[in-house]
Amino acid sequence: MSLSGSIASLPAGQRIYAVGDIHGMAGLLDGVFARIDADMALAPTETTTEIYLGDFVDRGPDSAGVIQLLMARSQIRDVVCIAGNHEIYLLESLKDTAALTRWLGIGGRETLMSYGIVPARDADIAVTQAEWDRCFSPAERGFFGTMRLRHQIGSFLFVHAGIRPGVPLEDQSVDDLTLIRDDFLLAQRNDGLIVVHGHTPVAEVDIRSNRINLDTGAYLTGKLSCIAIEQDRFRLV
Repeated sequence: MSLSGSIASLPAGQRIYAVGDIHGMAGLLDGVFARIDADMALAPTETTTEIYLGDFVDRGPDSAGVIQLLMARSQIRDVVCIAGNHEIYLLESLKDTAALTRWLGIGGRETLMSYGIVPARDADIAVTQAEWDRCFSPAERGFFGTMRLRHQIGSFLFVHAGIRPGVPLEDQSVDDLTLIRDDFLLAQRNDGLIVVHGHTPVAEVDIRSNRINLDTGAYLTGKLSCIAIEQDRFRLV
C-alpha cells in the first residue's frame, strides 16, 4: 500500500520494520521477531533496520523478558530502540523514591514483579528501591543508555509519541517526543515527514498522510503491530 498524498520515501534497497508499543508482552515480541525473520527470508533486500517505538516495559507480565529479548536481538540485527515515557519512568525510579511510588501506579508494579520483586508498602518504599537497584543490571542500564528519543531515515521520522508542530526537531523537548498527544495527532502538518509513532492506542494501525500510529494496545488486545516500509510503500507484517 502506498502512502497516499505523501512525498516521503526511503532510499531504494532499504527496508524498515517498525514495531509498536510492547508493554511487557514478551511472547508477542518473540512472535514479531519470527514474523520479521520469515518476511526477510521470503523477500530479501539490501539493507534492513528494525525500529522499536518505545514503551517496552510496564503493564504486561514480562517486562524483564522483553528487555532481554531486545538486548539479544540488538546483537544479531540492526536494531534501533526508541525510548518511550515508560522507559524514562523506569530510569527515574532507580534514583528517587517518589518517582518509584508514582511508577508503581502506572505499570511499574508489573515490571518489578517480572524481576521477582514484590513492592513494599509506602512506608518501606526505600527497601523496594534498594532491591530494584540491585536487580537492574549494568548490562540493562547500558542498553537503556543506547536508546534514542528520535531516529530519522529518509523522510521517515521515528519517535515514541510524536512531535510538536512548528518546532524544529533539534528543539523538541523530551516531553514532546514521549508524551504529546492531541497537539500532534490533530495537527495538519505538511513538513514532508511521515512520523511513525506509538503511545496513543488505536484499534488498528492508523495510516495518515503525515503519520503512522503503530500502538495497537498489545497488553490489552494481544496484538503487537509491525509494518515494513520500502520507498513510499508499506505493508503489515
